[in-house]
Amino acid sequence: MRCLPLLLLLGAQLGAQEPGDFNARKAQARTALDQGQPAQALKLAQPLAKQAPDDYELNYTVAKALRLLGRLPEAETQTQWLLDLRPELPGGRWEAALLREQFADLPGAADLLSQVYRATPSTRPELRIPLLEDLVRVFTKLNLPADAAQLKQELQKLQKANPSHATPTPAPAQRPHA
Repeated sequence: MRCLPLLLLLGAQLGAQEPGDFNARKAQARTALDQGQPAQALKLAQPLAKQAPDDYELNYTVAKALRLLGRLPEAETQTQWLLDLRPELPGGRWEAALLREQFADLPGAADLLSQVYRATPSTRPELRIPLLEDLVRVFTKLNLPADAAQLKQELQKLQKANPSHATPTPAPAQRPHA
């Protein structure tokens, strides 16, 4: 039993990050976001993003956390920063599409999601599957059942060909972004 306090102390020391350990804190922020804890992710990522304003991944974490927390005007500003910072990366456009959907700009959401889907390599089913899910949802909301059905067929083919990426379907807060 004497080992238990030592193990607890060692665990606390291993869990604590040095204040200067930027990459570890960045990873903690992303993990919090991936675990459905946007408030914690934001708390961890925002100060880091101020230290490294050109860090795309950090700014993406901030943008997504803000959107998930319903802080849409701030999320929109942060997403625009992503689009300005690295327009060639799909994460900013995907976030912008999800914001458009929340702002009830369904045609804008559909357009952005379609752009991201076309730009996502077929070798990335872990991204294409949730993109197709988002597209099906938006096209259904647009009352375009034929288009939604066609996308759903494509989704089902992709899920069948990539079962490890098809089940379980991540919730929007958990979806991976490039």
